[in-house]
Amino acid sequence: MDTQKKVRKLAIMGGTFDPIHMGHLVTAEEVRHEFNVDEVLFVPTGHPPHKSHINMTTCEHRYLMTVLATAANPYFKVSRIEIEREGVTYTIDTIKELKRIYGEEVELYFITGADAVHKILGWKESTELLQLCDFVAVTRPGYNKEELLRKVKMLNEQYETNIHFLEVPALAISSSDIRRRLMEMKPIKYLVPQEVENYIKKHDLYDYNIQLTEDEKACMYDYVASKLSPKRYAHTRGVVEMALEYAKLNGIDYDETFIAALFHDIAKELPTEETLAICDKYGIALDEYERTHPYLVHGKVGAVILQRDWGISKPSILDAIRYHTLGRLNMTDLEKAIYLADMTEEGRSSYKGKDEIKRLAQYNLDRAMYKALVSSNNYITNILKQEAHPIINELIQYYKQFDIQED
Repeated sequence: MDTQKKVRKLAIMGGTFDPIHMGHLVTAEEVRHEFNVDEVLFVPTGHPPHKSHINMTTCEHRYLMTVLATAANPYFKVSRIEIEREGVTYTIDTIKELKRIYGEEVELYFITGADAVHKILGWKESTELLQLCDFVAVTRPGYNKEELLRKVKMLNEQYETNIHFLEVPALAISSSDIRRRLMEMKPIKYLVPQEVENYIKKHDLYDYNIQLTEDEKACMYDYVASKLSPKRYAHTRGVVEMALEYAKLNGIDYDETFIAALFHDIAKELPTEETLAICDKYGIALDEYERTHPYLVHGKVGAVILQRDWGISKPSILDAIRYHTLGRLNMTDLEKAIYLADMTEEGRSSYKGKDEIKRLAQYNLDRAMYKALVSSNNYITNILKQEAHPIINELIQYYKQFDIQED
């Protein structure tokens, strides 16, 4: 406690740290230097609101990785304050507790991402929180500063708070990208401290199969229902049921199928402007056809939303959502199952060939894909009187080899 009494300016670096990486460390050091703080306190989250814990590494692993990453810097400390708190973790509770520990006189600087500033008024007891500490909004180069600075100016004037802006180049590194690289067996050297990389390898972190509890499934159902119209949600439930049937019969992972099917249309009803804005923000590449037919982009946007809002970054799930509208060459069985379930769920209007596609999908996904693609192409060209995306014809030619006659 004696050392804590000497701290007059404390920066708080909160986050899941799943895993902690060089971007976090560079940001913390930059804030320490820029604001002349005595100490930077890293606070791994316990149970943050609006986050899924389906894929979140356990608190102890995240805490120990943070300790290893910060041990060499005498100005960095790590706190267990949030991981030991029962229930949901809120920033206001942490700030009040730190005020109690370090004394009311301590100046607190809460480090947060720039995007969070736009949502800060939705945080628990935000008005009081804005009075208790300064905020440091950090961004990576190329971020739209004008909109952020307008928001910061409004908050500073309206709530008499202090929100500072700081650009940090190393923020181009992200924990989700590191997790993805690990699952794809790509190197993460120099993205995380060597001690953290060794810890990840020792404990086999991030090479996991998703296993959902019934409570987690219910929570996901509620989330999706809140984002879709009743008609679209009913279709989604139908796709889930059909996809799980195909998964069982074709030996596809059950929980991965559930998530991909449930979220496949999560972005279906977004306004076109919002859809394209998300594409631009997250660097989603669109070809000329997709630009002129933006309703086809909801799969790619849906994958981003699942990863952003639920922390699920497993490529197999994201790709199944991403490619369920148009398909692609070299589709996985999970991707085929979602594509086919979307076309054959019970609530979808009957069309010529639907029953045959459904029957084939129960034991031969490739044959079912051929029939489904031909049906889709006929609908687009003959009913809608439009030109189909070039990938459709490519896929038809590929899957045609599987269209064998039954005895």
